[in-house]
Amino acid sequence: MKAAPILALQIALVGTLAARFDKLLSIFTREPFDLEIAMLLILLFLYVGNLITVALLASLVYIPRNPKTGRSIIYFEDIAAMRFDSFEEQAKQMSPEYIELQLIDQIHSVSRIVSTKMRYVRWAFILSLPSIILWAALLAWGSAA
Repeated sequence: MKAAPILALQIALVGTLAARFDKLLSIFTREPFDLEIAMLLILLFLYVGNLITVALLASLVYIPRNPKTGRSIIYFEDIAAMRFDSFEEQAKQMSPEYIELQLIDQIHSVSRIVSTKMRYVRWAFILSLPSIILWAALLAWGSAA
């Protein structure tokens, strides 16, 4: 899936920041509270918010989208919920036109699901750029401290 590399990237970015956390923390604990601390806090909150959004969007891809309806002789969840003899009987009684309608319905359902999941991945990918920029700024700040 295309979401896995996005999640892996975010984990790698968090890991590198965690390695510098002690240096960033030393900036936060300084007295008095000044503009640098305020700017760093703003960057950190923006980064965490972006990180959560990207991770959520990428993770939504893995949530099943098509619950069983109990009425499809084509959809695997509906088939799995049937006893074999019931499935066999229904399958033998179906006309070619009904099978065609069932297939058309499944193609439409799967296309809608894939389109939604790709939209989530697209936005996660797009929002990864600000995540990288904010990460780089935080990393540079942690290195300079």
